[in-house]
Amino acid sequence: MGQLMLIAEYIIDTCSILSQKSDQSFKRKVYKTGWQYIDECIANGRIVTCSEIQEEIKDDEIRKWLTDSQCEIIEIDDEIQENVKRVVQENPKMIVFNNSGNNTSSGDAFLIATAITHNLSIITEENKDKPNKIPQICKKYNISTFSLIDFWEKEGLSF
Repeated sequence: MGQLMLIAEYIIDTCSILSQKSDQSFKRKVYKTGWQYIDECIANGRIVTCSEIQEEIKDDEIRKWLTDSQCEIIEIDDEIQENVKRVVQENPKMIVFNNSGNNTSSGDAFLIATAITHNLSIITEENKDKPNKIPQICKKYNISTFSLIDFWEKEGLSF
């Protein structure tokens, strides 16, 4: 845990990872420089993700990218699990189970709990204004969130 705290600064969400696909908003072939920078940050250990986010990714090409990039995948430990319980208890509407199949992801709770445990900022494309979404919940825990565009701008990239 000590080394991770010294190196990693960000944890990346599923929606941001998937946004590099050719049918998504930040397709890799258009945002080449930005994604090359993400790749460098992953290689340098500045960006990580957690095992629950890895599990959410079903797209074979993106799973291959995650493996090939050698992104550090943080496994869920007791401290993260305790933080998951806290986040879900304090924000019960963040996870919704219903019969229509429109269930919300429990990966968000693990992402936030991992960020709390390791003092990481979150890269996510979730709407900053919607209640029960990552950015609003993170405000309660003083966790910074950045969209990819915000992250690239903060890091000084321009296209």
